[in-house]
Amino acid sequence: MVQQLLAVFAPMLLGAQFILTLILVKGDICPGQRGRIHKVLPSLALLWLAVASLRIEAMMIVFAVAYFYTQVQTKKTRDQGPIWVMYLANGLALAYVGIEVSLQASVAASLSIIVQTFLLGGLLAHLLLTVARTRLQAFHRILPVSGVVSAMLMSLAILLKAYGLDNETLTAVTQSLLVGVALMISAVLVWCWHMLATKEINKMQLGIALAFMLIASTSNQALFAL
Repeated sequence: MVQQLLAVFAPMLLGAQFILTLILVKGDICPGQRGRIHKVLPSLALLWLAVASLRIEAMMIVFAVAYFYTQVQTKKTRDQGPIWVMYLANGLALAYVGIEVSLQASVAASLSIIVQTFLLGGLLAHLLLTVARTRLQAFHRILPVSGVVSAMLMSLAILLKAYGLDNETLTAVTQSLLVGVALMISAVLVWCWHMLATKEINKMQLGIALAFMLIASTSNQALFAL
């Protein structure tokens, strides 16, 4: 169970890193926001450290993210720091996830990892940006909408995998499959709730959505491993 959970961390972290790097490089952010975004970077390094328990190669990403963090200001700053280090961390993460995709036994399993980059990565990035009190309001709409699209693609990957199973195996995994899909839909609804209810986004909402999505993704990992 723990290994299945850690397996979905890599695509999640890749997606989150790409989004945070994009904002640090291209985002119209004030010095205070930049410093607060820098403050959340250690959480990425810690999660990659957990992934390293599966593959030691992930330690290179840990070192890259940690080094970048030590070179930037966490107070008000306009200095981007050695952004090439984040590019390096993103490249290493992309290579790591690319290898994971190539090692999958089926097209559906490979597709699921790619989709997790957008689904889990977008959700984690949204949580971290909210913790950093971002003023980029557009992301409060863009990221949940991308989550809805990604959930649809994940459903297609699940259907593709289920279609290739024999009747006996499909019957045995139907219950866990339905639970996983239900949790994924619940996570997306919680993620989008601030738009549906026209309320302000909050950390608890995104934390619950991420927890549901991680449980759903971990449950689905068992299906894709068949």
